[in-house]
Amino acid sequence: MRFNKLVLALPVVCASLLILTSCDNGKSQNSNNKLPKVTVFKVEPLNYTLKISLPGRVIASQIAEIRPQVGGIVLKREFDESSNVKAGQSLYQIDPAIYQANYDSAVASVASAKANANIAQLTLKRYAGLLNTKSISQQDYDKAAADAKQAEAAVSVAQAAEHTAKVNLDYTKVYSPIDGYIGKSSVTEGALVSAGQSSPLALVQQLDPIYVDMTEAATRYNKYLQDENVIYEPAKDNNVELYFNDGSKYAYPGSVKFSDMTVNETTGTVTLRSQFANTEGKILPGMFVKPQMTLGYIKNAVLVPQQGITSNAKGQYTAKILKPDNTIEYRQDIQVYTGINGYWVVTKGIDIGEQVIVTGLLNLIAVEMGIPMKGKMVGEPAKLTQEELDSIIQKSMK
Repeated sequence: MRFNKLVLALPVVCASLLILTSCDNGKSQNSNNKLPKVTVFKVEPLNYTLKISLPGRVIASQIAEIRPQVGGIVLKREFDESSNVKAGQSLYQIDPAIYQANYDSAVASVASAKANANIAQLTLKRYAGLLNTKSISQQDYDKAAADAKQAEAAVSVAQAAEHTAKVNLDYTKVYSPIDGYIGKSSVTEGALVSAGQSSPLALVQQLDPIYVDMTEAATRYNKYLQDENVIYEPAKDNNVELYFNDGSKYAYPGSVKFSDMTVNETTGTVTLRSQFANTEGKILPGMFVKPQMTLGYIKNAVLVPQQGITSNAKGQYTAKILKPDNTIEYRQDIQVYTGINGYWVVTKGIDIGEQVIVTGLLNLIAVEMGIPMKGKMVGEPAKLTQEELDSIIQKSMK
C-alpha cells in the first residue's frame, strides 16, 4: 500500500518541479530583456529671468495746488485749460486796486520817515556844536540823539510795511510754481477768492517723468530681498516694463526709484515706486496699469518638468535619474525655488546634464525601497531651449 502511494505521488512532484523551473526561466528572461520603459528630460544650462507682475497706479511726479495768497476778485484767467504751463507763468490776475493803493501809501510812509530821520540827524549835529559851547544841557543833547535813533527805526518800520505791501501786490498775480499739465479751472472771472482757501483754483501736475506706484505683499518682498545675491543676481536699472489694460506694452522701460519699507497695516503690503519717461504724455495720472518688474537673473538655472518631481511621505521633493549605464538613481531632498508653466526651478539635488525620468515612474517604485533597477529610455531626451524658456516666462506674465 505504501509503495502504491509513493508511485502515485511521484508524477505530481515531477510536474511541480517542471512548473517551478519554467517560471524561474521566464522571470530571468523578463529581467534581462524587458526593462521598464521610460522617457527622460535632459537638463540644459539656462538663464532664468525672475519676473513678477504687480498692480500699479500712475501718479504725477510733482503736484502743485494753485491757491491764492491774497483775497479779491479774479479779473482774468491767463491760461488755457487742459494745457501745459511753465514755471513762473501767470495763471490768474486778482484785482490789484486796493493792494496798489496800499503799496503807494507804504512808499509815501517810507519817504516821510526818511525825511523825519534826516531832520533828526541835522538836529543832532547842531546840538553837538551847542553842547561844546555849553549852550545846551547834556540832557537836551541826549534827547536829540534818542530822537535820531527813533527816526531811523521808524524808517525801518516803514520800509518793512512797504515790502509787505509790495509782496501782497505781487500776489495778485498767481503764478505756476512748476512746469506741468494744468487741467480745468475751478473759478472763472468775477469769482471772489480768499487767502488760504481750502479748494485750489487749479492743479498743475508734472507728467514727465511720471511715477507708477506698485504694491507687493510685505512677506514676499522681504523674501526677494533675502534671495538677492544668494539665489539670483539682482537686475540693474531699467528693470520695469509697463503694460496697459488692453495688453499693449509701453515703449520705454522704467526703473525702481525707491521701495517704502513701511507696511500698510490694512493690506500688509509695501509700495515700490518706479519712474518712466513720458515725453509723449501717454501715461496719465490715476490710470491703473500692469507693471512687470525684473528682480534678477539665475544663471545656469536647472529647470525640470514638474511631472518628473514627486514628493515622499516626509514631504521632500524627489526625482529618479537615469544614469548613462541605464541604472536608476533615486534622489531625495531636492530643493525647488519656484515654478513656471509646468516646470520647477531646482536649486539643489539635480545637476546640469542629468536625465530626469518624467514618464514610466509607476514601474519604478522598487527603487524607492533600495532595490537596484535599470530602465530603458524610449526616444530621444526632451530638452528646453533658452528661446522656449523666454517665451514661457513672457506668457506667464500676461
